[in-house]
Amino acid sequence: MAIEVTVRIEDWLRWRTPLLSSASSVADLAVTDETGRHPMPHSAYGKWKINSLGTRGPEPEPERSEARVLVLGASETFGLYEAPDHEYPRQLADSLHASGCEVDVLNAGFVGMSLPTVEQDLRLRLARLNPDVVVYYPTPPQYLDEALPRRFPIDASPPMTKARAWWYPRFAARARTQLKQMLPAAIADWIRARDIRQARASHDDQWVFDAVPSDRLQAFEMDLRVLVGTIHAVGSKAVLVTHVHRFLGQDRDERVLRSWERFYPRATGATILAFEEEAAEAVRRVAADSGLALADPWAAFARAESSEVFADFSHFTDLGASLMASELRHAAATAAGCSPKQEP
Repeated sequence: MAIEVTVRIEDWLRWRTPLLSSASSVADLAVTDETGRHPMPHSAYGKWKINSLGTRGPEPEPERSEARVLVLGASETFGLYEAPDHEYPRQLADSLHASGCEVDVLNAGFVGMSLPTVEQDLRLRLARLNPDVVVYYPTPPQYLDEALPRRFPIDASPPMTKARAWWYPRFAARARTQLKQMLPAAIADWIRARDIRQARASHDDQWVFDAVPSDRLQAFEMDLRVLVGTIHAVGSKAVLVTHVHRFLGQDRDERVLRSWERFYPRATGATILAFEEEAAEAVRRVAADSGLALADPWAAFARAESSEVFADFSHFTDLGASLMASELRHAAATAAGCSPKQEP
């Protein structure tokens, strides 16, 4: 009891998380309603604050803005490891404002959002925000999961979206996280390898993707084209972004790659990297076919020191988020109809 009280007081002092809040993880910020699954307006956990529109960040100021830019994606967009206000959509907003581009940038990403769920969220919920520009940053490896990504059922409420009583302990989640961080790298890697073996043991050899599955790649491209159609249908301009990761340059840290493989045990590490490359080509192809703006940060991240811009296999550090914002700046500004000043 004393430990739980201490954790709650610490959360209040550090993040102003209400003492009686039931949230104990980022997933607890989600709600399921008639529009699907998305962040709950006015919710908060730790450094993650959701505004009245159900997007991460401060309250928008439309009266001061010439255009509204909506940034869609999964956890890379929502932000995990960055310091508060340093996720790439927020840094993009700061960069545009500093250059004289008065645009309203809304971070509508959320953890676990697949491409079909993003399309559903835009069509059923976010369209009412009347975005002038929609930026989409995909997570292609989601198409290497056991089943293809699907829209989230709007009439279902899985356990992680059910309201918890305020007395649900936060200490347990905090302890699990800290114990994982304390594990020696070799032991953590052994646990990941074991988990991968166990996941594959209950299936035959054909279950594992040892090469890029063409049907999964085709599904990704088809779903991306559907999203582009929805963006146009709601009256917005689209900006597509190729997905970057830690292994674009010379980094071949097998332990980090294995941590990625653990999320998608149906694919080998080599298949994940090959799928990323093919998916990036698909993004470029869709942008070219539809005459869309494209932000392609692959070269910039390949030149960067991977350990400085990535906190894990694909999530950004503060510096990585800054680099992504820089790579998006021109495409977002042009689509929004403003010309930012050139940086010195």
